[in-house]
Amino acid sequence: MTIPYAVRSLRTSLLALFIIGSLTTACKKSGGVDDVDPRDQYVGVYEGNSRRTLYVSADIFQGPIPGAATTTITKASNPKEIYIENTVVFNGGFSGGYTTRVTAELDGVNFTVIDKSSDEITLPSGKVTSDYTATGLFDLSTKQFVYTSRARALRNGAEYSRTDEVFSTMK
Repeated sequence: MTIPYAVRSLRTSLLALFIIGSLTTACKKSGGVDDVDPRDQYVGVYEGNSRRTLYVSADIFQGPIPGAATTTITKASNPKEIYIENTVVFNGGFSGGYTTRVTAELDGVNFTVIDKSSDEITLPSGKVTSDYTATGLFDLSTKQFVYTSRARALRNGAEYSRTDEVFSTMK
């Protein structure tokens, strides 16, 4: 008679351990893989305007040149990074445009481009290689995106610089 009682007691104990174990492991843990990726709120297509200005020794040489901008934001492979693709078509009597594809590191709503440090400034006398920096931000309340870049170079003792600004709203 002690064997059936021992089996029933063991079965009850195992069932209790199983139930307690499943209740404690079924809860979602914070910081896990299922957390929401903060980059998701920025991913999408933005449309708006751009402006390009060329300077020679801090004086405006040309511009501001207006343009229409389309920006596509996608998630990069690293958790704090995004890909930004800006396509600008100049308007207002100016021809041409440009496309920039960069990787940026997020710091809250602000970002800094991390994979582009040089560019070329096109002058009437040719192209000059320049340093390049770009930053921007997302305004979550208005779904707007701002991107500002600056290229700077020296040629024959004169400083040349170009600023590009993109102001877009998520579609």
